Amino acid sequence: MYKTIIDIGTNSLKVFVFDISQQTPVEVKKVKIKNRLGDNILENSNISNIGIENTINIISDLKDSLSCFKNNTYAIFGTEIFRRATNISTFSQKFYDKTNININILSQEEEAEYFWKGIVGDFEWDGIIAAIDIGGGSVQFMYGTKEKLHKVHKLKTGALFLRNKFISTDPPNISNYHEIEKHIQSQIANIDITFPQDTPFIHGSTSVISFFKESKIRMSEYKNSKLHPYKIDLNDVDYLYKEMRTLPSSERQKYFPSQPEYTDGCSIGFANVLQIAKKTGLSYELPSNNSLIHGFI
Repeated sequence: MYKTIIDIGTNSLKVFVFDISQQTPVEVKKVKIKNRLGDNILENSNISNIGIENTINIISDLKDSLSCFKNNTYAIFGTEIFRRATNISTFSQKFYDKTNININILSQEEEAEYFWKGIVGDFEWDGIIAAIDIGGGSVQFMYGTKEKLHKVHKLKTGALFLRNKFISTDPPNISNYHEIEKHIQSQIANIDITFPQDTPFIHGSTSVISFFKESKIRMSEYKNSKLHPYKIDLNDVDYLYKEMRTLPSSERQKYFPSQPEYTDGCSIGFANVLQIAKKTGLSYELPSNNSLIHGFI
């Protein structure tokens, strides 16, 4: 028996297939497709017809390609782009007509809960854990314990939305990033907690460990979680951020040759991490390839 979970995000589609025949589900396939569904939504609050058709066709084709997995059931999530768009009922109906699958639209609270469940389960840590889930449309900054998520700050600072709003040239200029940082600062103004310096700070999702490995950033061993075996000093993240943010796309892509499209928004992701860390006293991050999908399964 198999379970396929698809996260239709603002910037990309994330598809995971799990073998659920055992007590502990086993990931057997992962696909990430950049579809930039959120392009231009800032201007007209509608997903474009082309975006709708492309996304539906991609998932329909994926469903056909996954027919080799017998007794396969589907769960499909929509996140920030579905919360923001005004024509989402049209999208959902067309999607159902083509695939016979309903889209479950998650609130930001539900998105954070699934993400939390997917990242903290194996921690050997009795104190507070902080985490940030960076998407194309929204960002969730949260903290709690292994047993309970205490607080979620819901931020409109997703990588694709901020890129569309503040960056119009390739390469970007430094003033674009100053505006991005100011916007993030306004969004986190009500965060009033200061963490102990040793607080784990998880940075997700789906490709973060992979990116840092290929970018050759300095990582040390982290022993309190098998899911998150690496630890990165945020001073090193800050150095990489300043190195990458004003590069042309062709140069940025060299940092992540296996997924070059990811580098379009990674600097904005770093800006979120660094601004929050500066405000709350966090000193290091634990990169994560886990996402809300792992919390759902």
